Amino acid sequence: MLINTSLRDARLVGREAEVAVLDRVLAGAGRVAHLHGPGGIGKTALLRHFGRQARLAGREVVEVDGRLNDDRHRVEEAAALACVKSDVVLLIDAAERCRHLEPWLRDTFLPRLADGAVVVLASRASPDPEWTLDPGWARLFTAVVVRPLDARASRTLLAHRGLAPDRWDAVLAFAGGNPLVLCLAASAGGWEPGGDVLTTLLDRLVGEVPDAAHRLALDVLAQAGVMRESLLRRVLDDEDAATTFAWLRRQPFVESTADGLVPHDAVRAVLDADLRWRDPGRHEDLRASVTRAAEPDRLSRKAFEEGVVTALRTWRTPREFATSVLLRSHLVPSDSADPVSDLRGAIGAAVDALRVDPAGVKAHDALVATYIAASGTHRATARRLGVPYGTYRRHLAAAKERLVEHLLAR
Repeated sequence: MLINTSLRDARLVGREAEVAVLDRVLAGAGRVAHLHGPGGIGKTALLRHFGRQARLAGREVVEVDGRLNDDRHRVEEAAALACVKSDVVLLIDAAERCRHLEPWLRDTFLPRLADGAVVVLASRASPDPEWTLDPGWARLFTAVVVRPLDARASRTLLAHRGLAPDRWDAVLAFAGGNPLVLCLAASAGGWEPGGDVLTTLLDRLVGEVPDAAHRLALDVLAQAGVMRESLLRRVLDDEDAATTFAWLRRQPFVESTADGLVPHDAVRAVLDADLRWRDPGRHEDLRASVTRAAEPDRLSRKAFEEGVVTALRTWRTPREFATSVLLRSHLVPSDSADPVSDLRGAIGAAVDALRVDPAGVKAHDALVATYIAASGTHRATARRLGVPYGTYRRHLAAAKERLVEHLLAR
């Protein structure tokens, strides 16, 4: 895909799969596509790209903003052309703002569209299950989850936006693949977020928060990284924790996993940075409270492994360890005076142990070159180690497995 120098097109880096789905819809494979994902993830950029492609194909495009059209009559008026003219493309952005109209759209308005008309909705909320439960809509409806960019696409975006490579690590660790955060950081020439920037990011990534209790629940989730309702109740000492936990569970930037609720990386980083900026003392107190409250909840092996990988990826950003799930593992003594230092020490010792393991020498070199030294891309690291890229990938995968085993055995 050609990358334009504008912010809109730059944010399409790494979106080949999503664009391919939208291209198929434009070519006649379905009538309705639903883009959904958290704020700042690039839904509007994809919607605009689709609109440009439709115009290039000679189709008329009608755009409806859900933030301005939140009642049935206004939507009906704004989108009327799609009901009388064939081949119209109807784009509805911020559809979560008019989500109460979704049943009306599906059951009443959209069936009246002219032949050949196509509809694309962009929303923070996932689509109503009725789209796929209804046999008539199931074959005409496509849901597209817009996820964070992977590391390669994130680096490509930063490079295209002109950020110096020596500033990438801090930005990548903070942004968690969120295109909005990556673009803002690149425009600022680096990343050390202050009050105004954090306010903008919270507005875009999190949106409106009902009250102080819900904001506190968000802060607890950010500090915990992985959270069940029981942990939230222990931190808040509040029986109403069930209400705020249920609210968190419905947010588009929170995923429900087997181990509990997990916030998207960028949202977690922004919430953590904002609390640290607003009230450093409160930040430390809450982090300590979450660590104590999490002790009764044992980490699953999967959560432990993910925590180790995250620790490696953020090794050169020590402050990220303050919210590591591994702080509530056996790697950190319950009476530790400095949990972060103890955790980094345990991981560092396990990495060093690989060097004296005859079967783990290459694993040690791969880990150190990739994460501890971290001076380039994986391909550049393979060249520096003097091994083929495929061999390097095998060494790195084996290194992570051996490191996890060493840490579990401590």
